[in-house]
Amino acid sequence: MVQHPDCSATTPRPRSRLWDRFLGHQDGNITILFAFLLLPMLMMSGAALDYGMATRLETKLQAATDAAAILLCQTPLTATSTELNALAVSAMTGQMGAAGLVVDPLTITSNPRQIFLKTRKISTAFFGTITGTRSLNLSAQAQCATPVPKAFEIAIVLDNTGSMNSAGNDGVTKLTALKNAAKKFVSYVLSNPSFAAGTKIAIIPFSASVAVDPNTYRYSSWVDTQGQSPYHWGNFSGMAAAGFTSRFDVYAKLQAAVPSWKWAGCFESLPYPQNVTDMSTNGNASLYMPYLAPDEGGPGLVGNSYWNGSYSINSYIDDDDGSTSGSCPKLASNTSFAIAEGRACKYNTVRNPKVGAVIAELGKNGPNFGCTTQPLQRLTRDSVVLNTLIENMVAAGITNIHEGLMWGWRTISPKSVFADGTSYGSDTVGKIIVLMTDGANTWLDNSSSYNRSIFSSNRYFINVDGSDPDIHFPSSYQNVANGTQARKALDELTRQGCTNAKASPANITIYTIGFSVSSDPIDQQGINLLKDCASSPSQYFQANDSGSLIAAFNQIAANIGKLRLTK
Repeated sequence: MVQHPDCSATTPRPRSRLWDRFLGHQDGNITILFAFLLLPMLMMSGAALDYGMATRLETKLQAATDAAAILLCQTPLTATSTELNALAVSAMTGQMGAAGLVVDPLTITSNPRQIFLKTRKISTAFFGTITGTRSLNLSAQAQCATPVPKAFEIAIVLDNTGSMNSAGNDGVTKLTALKNAAKKFVSYVLSNPSFAAGTKIAIIPFSASVAVDPNTYRYSSWVDTQGQSPYHWGNFSGMAAAGFTSRFDVYAKLQAAVPSWKWAGCFESLPYPQNVTDMSTNGNASLYMPYLAPDEGGPGLVGNSYWNGSYSINSYIDDDDGSTSGSCPKLASNTSFAIAEGRACKYNTVRNPKVGAVIAELGKNGPNFGCTTQPLQRLTRDSVVLNTLIENMVAAGITNIHEGLMWGWRTISPKSVFADGTSYGSDTVGKIIVLMTDGANTWLDNSSSYNRSIFSSNRYFINVDGSDPDIHFPSSYQNVANGTQARKALDELTRQGCTNAKASPANITIYTIGFSVSSDPIDQQGINLLKDCASSPSQYFQANDSGSLIAAFNQIAANIGKLRLTK
């Protein structure tokens, strides 16, 4: 049987070589893969660019929102909600532009006023056609609080020493610059709504000592009016026998001879450690002794006077009555300087008083030698009184920062001599000391004198009775023998006073200003002291001309009542 082919089956045709080469070639695979991945890559790159630009815009939006919130809280408390919302829109538009910006209605609360600001901004996505995200909605928010106006008790302690007569770098005298700056400070504090109506200011001019009103405080209970302090007659001898109960009796005799020789209101420094605290008087040793510079040995000459191998700077009356047998007879030529300086009888019969300038920076000779400033002003809101004192300040004397600081503290203390300050720990009253000086603590030595120094609120290096000033200093700063040692001792008192004032319970904030000019710079030791006294590094300021001094006072005033973001 003949078999015929199966017509239902198709015999495969042989493949061409070209087709085989195409199927086996791998170079085309990359092209195909790239074509598939191109779109996702473009989407990822575009998204990264869009989100990067959005992030930068969001950062700018947050900064603008913060600034606008602070601006809103700076407005008067009388500003209405409508006014505040309009200001918010205006401030944000100025920073971000109007396009795509939305400022939500403000949330405002009272007592204290807090303002919550929320803003939104649309960021266009440039690659939105590819990524499918046409825009990004950005947002920011900030909350600020307008502090309830707080009352402050501010003591402004101002250097009035002789060097303040010199000019700053701009040619304006330092005292003139200080007067301008202090007046602006007073005006700002007493008129700015950031300070409550109870805010008060005290002004304490200082040089070698600090004065109070002598007529007001002559008979105060904290003053040693009866010679009760064990240190009352340290530079005088035989006073009781001569009929003197206290230093005020001596002043009465001197004033009868020279009317200007009445007590000028200064005091000697207290013993340590009372002189670095604001403690109230507690016993005779803590009474404030009226400042009385003794007549130094010599015939009473304006300027240097010589007595038995020792030179005096402040010999203002004769040491005897000119007789050989009177109540205060002439001394033998070999009488010691200490006896001539300390004898009481010369104050009973004041002979040949000499009045005149000694050295420009030391002030006039006489019983108030070293007491050169205007009396301090206690806490008040009377700008006329404050500005009058500022205008009447004069430059004379040497620098005792410690005394200025401590009297500044006393004016705002609730328990010291004036007791003007509110109680420590008050939530509604802050206590501030602003201390400005152009120099360093100074106690001049006088190596040609028996006393070894000029008279100061800490007396002499060697007093008439042979005592030293150790009662005024910590144990490690005693035995002062020269100006360098004296400065270190005064610096230590200043530091301790600052430390105690800043500590609990007083918690006083201290700002310091160094007025250092190229012709009369404050040395590093002085700068370090001012920095140590300030409550923080940012609360120390340095000025070199009238402009920068005014700027320092302005910055301090602004810092005291500054605003803040709460969120």
